[in-house]
Amino acid sequence: MGKAEGAVQRPAGRERLLIATEACLKAGHEVRIADICKEADVSAALIYKYFVDREDLVAEAYARIFKGLVATDLAAIAHFPTDLDELRIAIREQAKEIFSMERDQVRWARLEALAHARMNPGIAERIDQARHELVTTMADAILNFDGVVFHRKEAETLAVIALGMILGATAMSPEQMDDEQRHRLAEMWSTMVYSTLANTRI
Repeated sequence: MGKAEGAVQRPAGRERLLIATEACLKAGHEVRIADICKEADVSAALIYKYFVDREDLVAEAYARIFKGLVATDLAAIAHFPTDLDELRIAIREQAKEIFSMERDQVRWARLEALAHARMNPGIAERIDQARHELVTTMADAILNFDGVVFHRKEAETLAVIALGMILGATAMSPEQMDDEQRHRLAEMWSTMVYSTLANTRI
């Protein structure tokens, strides 16, 4: 008998382990193998199929937390229109999403991941890889904009600034930004990104 039509397929075991570990880390709980396996509904042996040990699992989960929703943002940026007027609108709309209240928890979790990386070389190495992937992906998107004249290093510098502002907003802003503050932050971010792209076109 086949699967029921419309049934939601469960993530693979490795993905369920990472989801459970991320939830545990975000909640500030100690990562216990037994608890993670119970939450993920897998046997403890499966951890050692996908990860070297508990620390390897935790490091990978922290790296995913650090990436947060930025991967989704970068996917959107990669498909922005090349027409300048349409590009300005697209960047503004993306900025509103990036600095929305719903993202606050994600940004705080990323800061915690960075803090733990300072104390654990394994986590630090994994987050450095994640940081490199994010910067490289955004630089690629910048270099692919039609008519934009950037050297690789310049594109990477813009990527570092743009991504750093997204993360730094949580560290430097008041505990709870109001709507006006979020709007201004989004406007400043979008103006910086748009102006840089618009002023470097052929």
